[in-house]
Amino acid sequence: MIVDFVNLQKRVGVKGHDNTEGSKVSPYPGEMVVNIVKFGNKKHSMSARELVDLISDSVPAHTQIEILKQTYPNGVVRGNLFTIGSLSGEAGKSLKIDINPRSPYFMKGQDFNGSDGVGGIVKIMMEGRNMKLSEVKEYFADYVSDNRPVEDIVSPIINTQMKEQININTPYDSEHRYLNAHGEILCLVRRYNTVDQEGNPVLDGHGKPKKEFRQFTGQSNYPRMPDVRPLYNIPNIIASEKIIWVEGEKCADALNELGYTATCTMGGAGMLSRKSANLFDFSPLQDKELIIWPDNDTAGKKVAELVQDLAMNANAKSVTMLTPPRGKPERWDVVDAIAEHFDINQFLNTNVKQVKKNINLLDDSLLVNRFVGQAPEQKFLIGETLPLGVPIIFSAAGDAGKGMMTLDLAMKISSGQPMSSAFGGTINEFGNAIIFTAEDDEDEMHRRVERLDELNDRSSFKHELRIVSLPNVGGVFPIMQETHEGYRTSEEFDKLYEQIKQMNDLKLIVFDPLASFVHADVNADPAAGAALTGLLAQIATETGASVIMCHHMTKVKEDLVVSTPEQARNMIRGTSALVDGVRCAFALWQVDEATGRRRCQDLGIDYQRNRCFDGAVVKSNGPANRAIRHFIRDMFSGLLVDKSEEIQRLHTGSNREIKKSALMTWITICENEGRAMTQQSGADALLQRMSADHDAPKVLNNCTQRMLDSLVRELIQEGHLAKYSFSVSGGRKWLGACDGPMSRGEYEAETARDNV
Repeated sequence: MIVDFVNLQKRVGVKGHDNTEGSKVSPYPGEMVVNIVKFGNKKHSMSARELVDLISDSVPAHTQIEILKQTYPNGVVRGNLFTIGSLSGEAGKSLKIDINPRSPYFMKGQDFNGSDGVGGIVKIMMEGRNMKLSEVKEYFADYVSDNRPVEDIVSPIINTQMKEQININTPYDSEHRYLNAHGEILCLVRRYNTVDQEGNPVLDGHGKPKKEFRQFTGQSNYPRMPDVRPLYNIPNIIASEKIIWVEGEKCADALNELGYTATCTMGGAGMLSRKSANLFDFSPLQDKELIIWPDNDTAGKKVAELVQDLAMNANAKSVTMLTPPRGKPERWDVVDAIAEHFDINQFLNTNVKQVKKNINLLDDSLLVNRFVGQAPEQKFLIGETLPLGVPIIFSAAGDAGKGMMTLDLAMKISSGQPMSSAFGGTINEFGNAIIFTAEDDEDEMHRRVERLDELNDRSSFKHELRIVSLPNVGGVFPIMQETHEGYRTSEEFDKLYEQIKQMNDLKLIVFDPLASFVHADVNADPAAGAALTGLLAQIATETGASVIMCHHMTKVKEDLVVSTPEQARNMIRGTSALVDGVRCAFALWQVDEATGRRRCQDLGIDYQRNRCFDGAVVKSNGPANRAIRHFIRDMFSGLLVDKSEEIQRLHTGSNREIKKSALMTWITICENEGRAMTQQSGADALLQRMSADHDAPKVLNNCTQRMLDSLVRELIQEGHLAKYSFSVSGGRKWLGACDGPMSRGEYEAETARDNV
């Protein structure tokens, strides 16, 4: 049976040009140039198989190998094997081609025998260079002396291992029927396992049996692809709302037996490419929800991305992409999952990383009445502070301690210890975390981790924390950069992101700082800010993690004191699009010196510059606690620790009452002993006596003068305390109980005072 290869494959000729002597100049640099030979029309044309054998026997092995390398510059030589992602030419190692000239499988691939029956270097040139069969013969005219014409046809398929012609009567190992909507057979796909000369199964490099597939359309006793290649399992696709696409019929059948509706395209990943996509009919997926389950290899990911695009073009209702679990072997698929008793249902429901939908404004599913019942609860990474699964800007001045705070947060999240707190709130979610730091090398990160975890608890964390110090891995890479085509992600990040999406239970991703990871002017160009926040939102949505981007604030002028979250928000660098585009922004700012000194005195610690900060949620698209939190730096670890509640207790509530009671008791005792004190002046002032008197109440140790004045004022107002003077001019005012010795005129000072 003759197949019109021109119409079926829509191939184009070699992109070369003719020189003055009539020879075709190769478009591949350094490659040999062959003469074009004109073939006359003979009664009997050369079959594809004959041409393959003729070229394989005539063209030197080293020439074939060189052509292979030039055709696929992304390929890699590993011993006697040449590895490439697929015959389409993308990088990878899914396809292995034997380049050992002494091997009986020379120039043969392990997943490489197509339905056109053409193998070896001929197949490589037809697929890799978009050449017709006749053009391949012309290319090797210097070696092929046979002058019979070769038409652009595919002759009957030959099993290259068995050296026999396969036809409808050849025994097969399994059969899969492609049906139309009425259940009528459109095509039969039969599997033939490859065996050696002794009849033993031949295994591929992954330990799986090598196989060949042939398609029969009913129009011939010999294999051929249908002109329009249908999806597998069409009757059930029509009857179902949710469909799962997998790479092969065996995987589809395995899922169908479990009660799912699964489909695939004939020929597997090797036959579906962007140049052949127009031959496949995806129309049955219109208005369907499609889930794509790719094989765990490079070729699988490539073809999955193509299926995603084709399904969207066919007006699928939605398309979701699964990411194979981390740690699974290469080429892991549905059959492997079932064999290991993998929880497929949970995988389908929880591992969705990417969702694409076609928008149809005439669809009633967009009406507001779909929002009925109780709304989904907003999850928080940190209670009422940082939401889960959203992009977050964390802004502070340089050297404030952003890196230590995010490191502390990541360590606590991965530790799995309940009641852990950070950023002024209690951590609600625990799981895996990743930190990308552009400024700190591994030595510095080790020192920081050590200061935060002196007891080495990190060796027993329940979850994983991965820290990538970019100075130790070749330097900084952009996650987004400005190109002549606009703002795009970088190739380096794209590769890392594929790995990120394989991590399960991811709760936090940190990029520190923004300026190192974004090669675009987010400070001046609103489009750059919008592009960045859109990218961060995509990462957060697809991973389910909170994505924190550490960013700088503008320098505070000497005469400017930041006192409100609104002021802090306005000081975040960048255009308004940057802050407006994220779901949450947290800012940290240093307090003025007077406030810092007062707080340190209240807490009984030494004041140092850069020690006292305030922080708050300055932007949130949902409910959030916007109260200002007070942070004090721990001088050993360098971590800013939230001391808000402690500071508040010093000024309010039961703690204040304890201090006031202790102060009144102490004043009364001193008065009764003839050692009365003044409120502020002289050596007998409260604050001076507290530091000198070993009998002073310990609870008052952290009191400032402001605090003491406040307590004295309350005691006087409450009628417990009064001020007395013993000099004609008034002199100093001595503190005493309203019913004490001074009130009765019975006071006897231990030392001379201004007594009358």
